[in-house]
Amino acid sequence: MDRRRLALIRGGEEGEFRRIGSGYLVAPRLVLTARHVVEKGPGRSWPRIDVRVGHPQDGTRRCAARVCWTHPDGRDVALLLLDDSVDVPGEVRWGAPAGNDPLPYDALGFPSATVKNGQYTVEHLRGELPVLSGGVGEQDLYVLDQGPAPGGAKAWAGASGSAVFCRDRLVGVVVHDDEAFENRRLHACPARSFVEDPAFTGLLERHGGGRPWLSPVGTDLERYLRAARLAATEHPYPGVVPGVMPPLSQVYVRQRVVRLEALPTVSASRPADEVLTGAGTCLLIGGPGVGKSSLLRTRLAHGAAEWLDGPSARGPAPVLVPAAALQGAPLSRALVEAVNAQLPQYGLTTPLPDAFFDNRPGPGRDWLVLVDGLDEITDPAGRKDVLRIVAHAGDQYVFVVTSRPVPEAEPGVLGPEVPRYALEPFRPDELERVARGWFHALGIPGREHGARQFLTALDTARLTELARVPLTMSMLCQLRAEAPENPLPRGRGAIYGDFVELLHERQYAAGAVPQARAALRRYGSDAEAAAERTVQGLPDVLADLAHRLLFAQHGDRPVLDIVRDHPCAARPKAVPERHWRDFLESVVSGTGLLTRRSHDLAFTHRTFVEYFAARHVIDDEARLRAVFRRTYIRPARCLPGSEPPPGIKPRRWGIRYWKPPRNDPYDGFLLDITPEDHPLRQEFLGRMASRRAGLDGFEFLNQQVRLGTSLPEDVIATTVRLLHECARDRSLDGYHRVIAALMLTETGEADGVALTREFAHDKTLDSLSRALAATELGNLGLTEAAELLHDVAQDPGLDPYDRAAAEFTAFRLGPPRERIATALKLAESDAETAGLLLLDIAQDVRVDSSHRERAARELTELRPDGIAGLLERLALDSTMDGFSRLWAAERLLRDDPQRGRTVLRALHNDTTFPPSLRHRAAVIYHKTRAPDPE
Repeated sequence: MDRRRLALIRGGEEGEFRRIGSGYLVAPRLVLTARHVVEKGPGRSWPRIDVRVGHPQDGTRRCAARVCWTHPDGRDVALLLLDDSVDVPGEVRWGAPAGNDPLPYDALGFPSATVKNGQYTVEHLRGELPVLSGGVGEQDLYVLDQGPAPGGAKAWAGASGSAVFCRDRLVGVVVHDDEAFENRRLHACPARSFVEDPAFTGLLERHGGGRPWLSPVGTDLERYLRAARLAATEHPYPGVVPGVMPPLSQVYVRQRVVRLEALPTVSASRPADEVLTGAGTCLLIGGPGVGKSSLLRTRLAHGAAEWLDGPSARGPAPVLVPAAALQGAPLSRALVEAVNAQLPQYGLTTPLPDAFFDNRPGPGRDWLVLVDGLDEITDPAGRKDVLRIVAHAGDQYVFVVTSRPVPEAEPGVLGPEVPRYALEPFRPDELERVARGWFHALGIPGREHGARQFLTALDTARLTELARVPLTMSMLCQLRAEAPENPLPRGRGAIYGDFVELLHERQYAAGAVPQARAALRRYGSDAEAAAERTVQGLPDVLADLAHRLLFAQHGDRPVLDIVRDHPCAARPKAVPERHWRDFLESVVSGTGLLTRRSHDLAFTHRTFVEYFAARHVIDDEARLRAVFRRTYIRPARCLPGSEPPPGIKPRRWGIRYWKPPRNDPYDGFLLDITPEDHPLRQEFLGRMASRRAGLDGFEFLNQQVRLGTSLPEDVIATTVRLLHECARDRSLDGYHRVIAALMLTETGEADGVALTREFAHDKTLDSLSRALAATELGNLGLTEAAELLHDVAQDPGLDPYDRAAAEFTAFRLGPPRERIATALKLAESDAETAGLLLLDIAQDVRVDSSHRERAARELTELRPDGIAGLLERLALDSTMDGFSRLWAAERLLRDDPQRGRTVLRALHNDTTFPPSLRHRAAVIYHKTRAPDPE
């Protein structure tokens, strides 16, 4: 309900007004009201109708009006057409009460009981709408049990025409009061009785109100979707400024994915929301902090909004659950239990029934189950169990599973037919926009200039690459906003350390110690002292907790039980068990690092578990030495009959070589926060940067650099030198020589590109190695890669799949003109494959706008239906030139007028769109609106 859309309606003769009523602006020139307000008699409107739009406290807009529609079956409802347009931002959403439980309702009107000195004032009508009350035919009216009710005859006169809202949905129009209930009951004409009338719908569409769509209000599905959408607005990362995080939508940047293939191919990145549509199950792989949870929350919010607000629920109904929630129970029950545990604080106060997820959410619709954090299940068997549930679920479920790279996320468990995508970090050219969004959300003045200075500071601190990780960028932006004069921390460990310290300082600044003492003061001085000890020892408590969680040293115990084991969190005898648990939950949650998830507490992000687990080791020298000796400094021997690791050439059997650790983010944190001069750190890094560690050791160091671990310059220089040696060593097989060259390219070495080119041309190497090298050249944008891959594809010794992959990659690297010509020639015999090739070109961001437009044009001829989504994406793609975007919008207008008008309006409001084309978009938009009825 928007107070700016309220309308006071007066009808009468030219000399005086004879009837007063209420109404609601449903389109810039259309006001919804009760028919009897504007009729002088049956079928005759008042000669003069005056409308004042807006709440009197905000100022009103006065317009003359005439009746342009009444209900064909004589229901007491009408539409007025204003002489002038009144633009109010936003849109009207329509609904139909459902279910059995009474619903709260709201309305604004001008009842005669409010009249003083001839002036009508606004009354806020409110009460309950008992869904099961009402009748049929002429008695098909909603009953409104009104809260505050005036006395006197005809006290509600003037409220007729008021729009009735349930949960921000317009569900009906007040038509009269029920005298039998002494002013405490009104009746309303249901919106479902008139919004589907073709004349009503046509007027709304012509005048910019959009096609009205009735969303059910009060069903279990509606209750769930509202709570899920509200939960999805919260940012999944912790925040220190100004104490709570901004809504995710304020700082979210559209993410992109790349399809992962069995054979590395050149695969153009695509917007992630294009592949997470629910058309089929898929796996989404991404490193720590790259934004997997943010993406799923955004998809949840979009999917819920589509069901609640859209003209039709085209897609599946989304549900977001942690992967661990799917263990130990049948799927539908696990989903219900997870949702009922997660959403009460977001309005789902009545639990969903046990069978809620057993059936489809709607006819022909699926559940899109967004499974977050497969890798957070520490047991490999547990991860496989979850994927088996995904593989064998009923056909009413579609899944998107996110994970860090783990063996179970490879094609083996779900099979190669389930697509796998890699989630990309921010592009370098997006960082300034990300920083502006954060600084704006955090209320930092001069955000444009500040964002540019921030990017310079990132470059100076060598943090630009690390800032492409969304979680790290969020922390860096907050650290910068909190202390813009301080230098940025160097390395990922220092970033986490500064951020955690700032969180702890904020907790202290908020009076955590006095609050803790006050909470337990009634139990005596010992309890107060224990409370202070707990708050001060929180970093140690969290470090111990994280270490146990990471290495599964806790069984299935709740987090608070583990916390209690720490000496700093020991319960004083005088404090009852229940009160002490409440106190611990309060102070632990107050850190901002843990939150309630399902029935337990959990760290807000897994990387904080890894960081604190590393701190647990660092804080004790004996423990640190034991971990290095047991986990990191691990010699092995080259034995007869065994294959030595790649890049290692034993001079004799039995010689020792160095095995790298498992290479996860915990290792990086441990290396990063161990003092640089610690002898065990120096010894370990020296071993990894040696020929006895081979390519596995070099890859470990490369991975650490990518994670943001701060490594000594001499270690990096030695690794680069040894990679050169391996790439030039003809005694190694070709595949490993190519891998060495690719590692060099990742370090930014120009020689890496030169070596990769050399290997791609070297016909003494096997074809698979040459294909790998040529593919990397394609990723680097070198045109010769296509010809090289064509050559590789002719090798009869290659597996047919590898040959086909090389040929397809070559096609994708070819000039756009040739790619289009190939697709058009193929269309003569295989229209389906040709359509896929044209679609690939149209969506390929590496291709220039003119060829993408040409591919889309050809595709519209080849496949006239079913490409509205592509046209919409092209029109809204800021990487396309303006004329191509406008063409896509105009073409969309032919296939889907409503979506086309929406896109044209978006282009008109897009400040990145050329001004002349923005004007052209507005002209086309207004031309599509039908002329006003006379």
